[in-house]
Amino acid sequence: MASLVIENVKKRYGETEILKGINISIEPGEFLILVGPSGCGKSTLMNSIAGLEDVSEGRILIGDKDVTFSSPKDRDIAMVFQSYALYPNMTVAANISFGLEMRKVPKEEREAEVQRVADMLQIGHLLKRKPAQLSGGQRQRVAMGRALARRPKMYLFDEPLSNLDAKLRVEMRTEIKKLHQKLGTTIVYVTHDQIEAMTLADRIAVMKDGEVQQLGTPQEIYDNPTNLFVAGFMGSPAMNFVPAKVVEQNGAYALELQATKPTVLPFPDQESLKSYLGKEVLLGLRPEMITEPQPHKEGANFVVKADIDVEVTEPMGADTMVLTRISGAEVNCRSNPAYPAKAGETIPMMFDTSKAVAFDPANGQRIDG
Repeated sequence: MASLVIENVKKRYGETEILKGINISIEPGEFLILVGPSGCGKSTLMNSIAGLEDVSEGRILIGDKDVTFSSPKDRDIAMVFQSYALYPNMTVAANISFGLEMRKVPKEEREAEVQRVADMLQIGHLLKRKPAQLSGGQRQRVAMGRALARRPKMYLFDEPLSNLDAKLRVEMRTEIKKLHQKLGTTIVYVTHDQIEAMTLADRIAVMKDGEVQQLGTPQEIYDNPTNLFVAGFMGSPAMNFVPAKVVEQNGAYALELQATKPTVLPFPDQESLKSYLGKEVLLGLRPEMITEPQPHKEGANFVVKADIDVEVTEPMGADTMVLTRISGAEVNCRSNPAYPAKAGETIPMMFDTSKAVAFDPANGQRIDG
């Protein structure tokens, strides 16, 4: 395993700048996920790490070696593609051992390595089959097996699960996580699926328009998003953004908004609101922080009960999403399925602002104290 350092990497195609000065550093054995919408530059960055794209400026170091201008074969990496890229005329065993054969690894060693990888991925019973005889999940395991057989310094995964159905994607996510825990290797993984990013990563780099918007652990990015884009992209359903006026209440700064009637909510980061008194900000509140009234939270700091008008309910089994409108913004609340909530009714809900954040509506940046 190896560390990875990306220093001020830029990529241009003519006048168009795709990567605009990327800086990322990860430790050996870390699992980094590059996440963002289509066209944000994450696959271009991945291809630059792999050596499949030349960078226009900056440096890439794998371990202590500057590989900015090295060919892919000299970077000691293995890549797993979205398309599997298996040889259709070869058996599973031959696909897994192909890279070893090209490197003139002796036959006995190749066979031992194929067996090791097959046992690890539980595909030993498939070794004599060809790709056409495999399901999508089995093909993806074979593609991973081919990468694992090489024992490189670093693995690169480019949207490896996007061709799989939802159930299989969840299963393969778990397998990849187990694999990383077992091997402890450095992994860089590209996805546009924020749930994949949250469940797999040690750290996430959220990208937009060729720039890293935020780099941090999944929990840091979920709880402390740096701007409206990150807050809205990470989380399902997304964070609610509610226009609110900064007011003074009992000697403290608070946020006034319009639910069924005017409601004032306390705010945890007092310093951040000091210069916004009398001005409007955007309150960021996750759906799980607006729930049915819960007796154990009664009287707690940052907890307020207020009525809302129910527009739509969406039963989801473990909980129910209740859609309302507050200060003109559509707001998702997460409630217990047993809590009675019907469209057209007015019901009490509990607002917990202990993890609330505020954003400047002019520039979309988080307001920090």
